[in-house]
Amino acid sequence: MFKTLVFVLLANFTFAQIFVGVRGGVTGSSMTKFKLIENITPDFKLLPAPSGAIFVELPISDRISIQPELAFTQKGVVINESFNVSGGENLFGINIPIGGRIALKNNHLEVPILAKFKLGDSNQGHAYILLGPSVGYLFDSRTVIRVLNIFPIRTGLGTGLFKDAEFSGVGALGYEIPFRNGKFFMEGRYQHGFSRVLNLPLVQLPVRNQTVGFSVGLSFALRSELREV
Repeated sequence: MFKTLVFVLLANFTFAQIFVGVRGGVTGSSMTKFKLIENITPDFKLLPAPSGAIFVELPISDRISIQPELAFTQKGVVINESFNVSGGENLFGINIPIGGRIALKNNHLEVPILAKFKLGDSNQGHAYILLGPSVGYLFDSRTVIRVLNIFPIRTGLGTGLFKDAEFSGVGALGYEIPFRNGKFFMEGRYQHGFSRVLNLPLVQLPVRNQTVGFSVGLSFALRSELREV
């Protein structure tokens, strides 16, 4: 199957345009909920963060392409301490003071391999769908605690708490507009983690990343001439 796909790609490169591009935008991420202690579930909120990627669009046909990417994504969660108990709560071994706010920020390098399906006339502005898997590597982890939502305390408490590798699935819906030898596009994207992300020695909690995002970008054709095979 893999050899067949490589052959089809190489055969199509001789007559189709290959595009390289960049995109940038914002994401909001969270984690799947779970019970920390009996009858208490933390209030998980979206963590806003920037994101960006470079990619190559490799055509298979006029309407189907393969799009490998190298992306930066910040994932995590924001938790506001609102439990009416003294002494705050303990989350992942990190004490959250009453009236405090904790943001877990995990920086990932990711390699999505996406199938792109164009909808409508390929010679004009048209919608598209992206679907495929992604493999990520956690290269940095930080925790920011705000007391009374005013004073930020940046720590490295997240280091070692999360697993380095993550496997996830990506789905996106976008719209692109051709111009000269390139394309402008905007897209909304959802990413769901399949791997458990916590690196706890004694218990395997079903905690997975979930990320939504919006981005805009440009791509440019590497070649525009047609060649006979």
